[in-house]
Amino acid sequence: MIGSPVSSNTSALSSHDSFDDFETVKNKRKLKRKHKMMTSVRLESDVVPISVSPILISSSSNIPAAAITNDSLISNVDQHNDVTKRLSPQQISITTESTRYAQTRYPFPPFIIKFITGTVLPKQVKEELLAHCNNVFQIEINILNCRLSNIRTNNDYDILLFVKDSYSYSFLLDHKHWPNVFNNVNYSFQSDQVIPPQLSLIVKNVDLHLDFDDFCSEIKLRYPTVKNVIRMKNKLQSYIKLVKLELTSSSVREELLNEKKIIIGYIAYDIAEYLAPATVLICSKCMGLWHFKKQCSQIKNTCRTCGDLVDDLKLHICSKIEKCIHCGLNHKSNSLKCHVVKSFRSELT
Repeated sequence: MIGSPVSSNTSALSSHDSFDDFETVKNKRKLKRKHKMMTSVRLESDVVPISVSPILISSSSNIPAAAITNDSLISNVDQHNDVTKRLSPQQISITTESTRYAQTRYPFPPFIIKFITGTVLPKQVKEELLAHCNNVFQIEINILNCRLSNIRTNNDYDILLFVKDSYSYSFLLDHKHWPNVFNNVNYSFQSDQVIPPQLSLIVKNVDLHLDFDDFCSEIKLRYPTVKNVIRMKNKLQSYIKLVKLELTSSSVREELLNEKKIIIGYIAYDIAEYLAPATVLICSKCMGLWHFKKQCSQIKNTCRTCGDLVDDLKLHICSKIEKCIHCGLNHKSNSLKCHVVKSFRSELT
């Protein structure tokens, strides 16, 4: 589960202390001055103290000491502001680009079809698959897109097939529903297919002390289309009372959602839809949030691993020491486990 910690500053006295129908009236000017003082204190508390390294000034130097000290202070302040700006948690502001990016991605992960010989075109894969499903199973599947992958090794090439709805996706999860060859060329699937949120459910209030292996076995015995049973965790990586079910049948999922309950071990559990977190837009140039690379105003590139600013990432010698530019912790800057990214994603979801 994804949560974003929200810190709250509470004062000893609130601006409106109400008791039943009575309300204490306070001086408005005093409240304004107090609010202004509290705001300035909070702003000052967010600023990291600047450490200025001492500068040795020789007696033979013709440059005034005050000038050198002021220049060095300005330089250190500029460097500090740059680092603080990059490492401090960014204020969450949902942009139009972020919203469109989260809403217009393909709704289901692609089926990756791997070829090692021949020259099969995406159009041939799409047409032959549609014809096979229609002629053999009398099923019409909805294909959203079919294209060649940009990643190629030697003579191997992959074709990515995107479907439009959960029924088409669940139908193609069974490899028996696929033709044996495409354009008389053998193929294989690169890896096990991911079960998307549209085929998942959440079981509520599952006791933390029950035998989870027996719980999983009974679910799969009662519902054979349940592929994975996953105990959910909170942001502290502790197990919670929510269990995620990943199914391979859209019809079984709809039946369970309509019943709103699932009976396991003589216990009725409430169930609900699993809502996946939204996709976060991260710039591939500066690793910043909310914008695309073509909209980035940063001149240099940011290494996603160490966070250094470089002119050319191909010539960059990375230290391999992970440091996030958003929170400063030891993970990559585009990692989804970053609490700044999690906060942004929770606002989008």
